[in-house]
Amino acid sequence: MIKSKQLNDAGWKVIASKNKIKDNGLLKALEMLKKVDDQEKPDEAAKILAVVNKLALALTKDKTVAPLDDVVKYLGDMLDALATTERAVEKAKAAAEKAAKAKAAAENKAAAKAKADEGEDDKEDDEDAASKELLTTKQLPLLRMVLKGQKLETLVAKSGKKVVMMLSRKPIPPARRRILSEHLGGGSAKYYPGVCSLEAGTVTFTLSAEVAGLTKLVKAALLQQTGLRVNKVKCRGDDGDDKDSD
Repeated sequence: MIKSKQLNDAGWKVIASKNKIKDNGLLKALEMLKKVDDQEKPDEAAKILAVVNKLALALTKDKTVAPLDDVVKYLGDMLDALATTERAVEKAKAAAEKAAKAKAAAENKAAAKAKADEGEDDKEDDEDAASKELLTTKQLPLLRMVLKGQKLETLVAKSGKKVVMMLSRKPIPPARRRILSEHLGGGSAKYYPGVCSLEAGTVTFTLSAEVAGLTKLVKAALLQQTGLRVNKVKCRGDDGDDKDSD
C-alpha cells in the first residue's frame, strides 16, 4: 500500500477545508489511491497516480490557490511524493512483468515436458504392442513356414515352468532376449538358441543346450503364442532328443 504522508487523503481534506479550496476531484483520487495495492496491482496504481498528478498540477495553476502559501507548499510536497512513488510503482511493475514472464516460461516448460512424457508413454505403449505382436500374431505365419518345410532361426527362453519361443527368417540378435524375458514376466531366464525345422512331420527345435523336459513346454508355448495346435513337437539338444510323450 502507498503510505506517503503527502498522498494521504485525510491530510489534503484538512488543508483544503481549512483554506476553503474547491476540490477538483483530487480528494476522491487520493481516496482511490489509498485503497490500491501498488505491489499487487502496479498498473492500476500507476493510472491513479497519473490522475492525482494531473489534478494536483491543475490546482497549483489555480488563481485562487496561488496566494495560499501553505496550500501551495502542500501541493508541491505532494508532487514530489508523486514523482518518488511513481518510480517505485514502475519498479514494482517491471518486477511483476518479470515474474509473470518467468511463471509463463515455467508453465510452458512444464507443459512441454508433460507433452514429451505423454509422447514417451505412447511410444512405450506402441513398443509394448509391437513386442506382443512379435511373439504372437507374427509367429503364426512363421510357424506355418516351418510346417511347409522351411528351416528358421529360433530362440527359446525358459523361466521355471514357463517357456516362450521366437521364430525368425534371419539370425535373432541378443537384444531380442529382453522381449522374451518381458513376456515371461521378467526375472532370470535361460535361453536356448538354435533352428526350427520339420523332420518327418515333426516340428523339431534343434537347440544349443540340454533340453530334457523342454518339449512339453515348447509345445504349450506354440499353442499359446500362435493359437495353432501342433501335434508333433520335439526338442533336440546337447543331451539328445527330448520327445513329446503325449
